Amino acid sequence: MAMKLKMIALCLLLVIFASHAKAQPQTSVFDVMNFGAKADGKSNLNQPLLAAWKQACALASPSKIVVAEGEYMLSQVTLEGPCKAPLEVQVKGNLKAPIDPSQYNNIPSWVTFQRIDHLTLSGPGTFDGQGEIAWSQNDCKQNDGCNKLPIAPSRVKISNVSFKNIRGTSATQLAVKLACSSGIPCENVEIGDIDLSYIGTQGLQATSECSNVKPTFSGKQNPSTCGIMD
Repeated sequence: MAMKLKMIALCLLLVIFASHAKAQPQTSVFDVMNFGAKADGKSNLNQPLLAAWKQACALASPSKIVVAEGEYMLSQVTLEGPCKAPLEVQVKGNLKAPIDPSQYNNIPSWVTFQRIDHLTLSGPGTFDGQGEIAWSQNDCKQNDGCNKLPIAPSRVKISNVSFKNIRGTSATQLAVKLACSSGIPCENVEIGDIDLSYIGTQGLQATSECSNVKPTFSGKQNPSTCGIMD
């Protein structure tokens, strides 16, 4: 009889523990295809991406935006927070930048993330700056309009951000630029497996530049980011 009482007591204890356990929130997935995106190499991903971003950013639990495999054109876009929960943007396809400087609205940036905490940007897709085409088509050796091609420092606070598995080409020799303000330095930035190549007409290798940020590194770093070698 005593043995049975002990077994009953043990079962009650396990039930009590189980009742206090909280399930981890599931990550909600937002596929840009469900917002009208077409991986046909011609359609602009801008509006489907912004629509997915709006819903994911407003969610109070973790979310992920997925860009499926395929070819996409992507015009200049700003993905802005603050968001209510951690958010990941996973790019599996090939995103191609505009090659016409006039499409950058005098703001030399292509894809901009700002006012965001706990963001992860991951691959294995490609950000294709179409460097060789952009520079040759616009005669960038003599054309002042090429100054509008995307490259610009960050002017907002960035924290708890990961850049992972990103590869592609750069329209400028400076492929990676993390330029944070001395008054609001970037914090908790992780950079992993970056492979960006400069494909221009000057025969130079891609470079990087960092200021007021001390990221942690993992995997491949091409170009050598913030002076860190592979």
